[in-house]
Amino acid sequence: MLTTRRAGEKPKNVKNFSLAFFILTLVMVATQSINFIVTLLPAAQETVLDVGDGTTVSVASLQNTYLTVVIFVLLVYGLTWFWVTRSNNWARWIAIVLSVLAVIGGAQGLITTLAAGATDMVGLALSLAQLLAAGWVLALAFRHDVHEWFKPSTVNPSAL
Repeated sequence: MLTTRRAGEKPKNVKNFSLAFFILTLVMVATQSINFIVTLLPAAQETVLDVGDGTTVSVASLQNTYLTVVIFVLLVYGLTWFWVTRSNNWARWIAIVLSVLAVIGGAQGLITTLAAGATDMVGLALSLAQLLAAGWVLALAFRHDVHEWFKPSTVNPSAL
């Protein structure tokens, strides 16, 4: 059954797709921000990480790296969300790729947390939130009405 809609009115699933990607953006930025904040804690300043091959890195030396990652994630996810709300098909595909990467990262974080005995409740919660948000984006990304809305041949008034 076809439903009619007013010109320029986004279908509910398109709005939900934008909302789901916005939530994924918030989760990804929050995750990276927490990593950065941990490097600023006095207790973490003297912590040394073994990165393999007998190489060690102090947590304090990672501050600039984590700040750069926070800014990069904020820019990439934020700009992608902005262009998704503007109904650009290429932005939908970037959102899909970022969501797949978020699923991989969330699954890896979840497996790591569970293998360590699930004592890191913040890490567990962030991994689950990342998986849920990315799964929501991917579930909506290929729905027929979302695909039709973002179709390049269709001129959407909001894309102008």
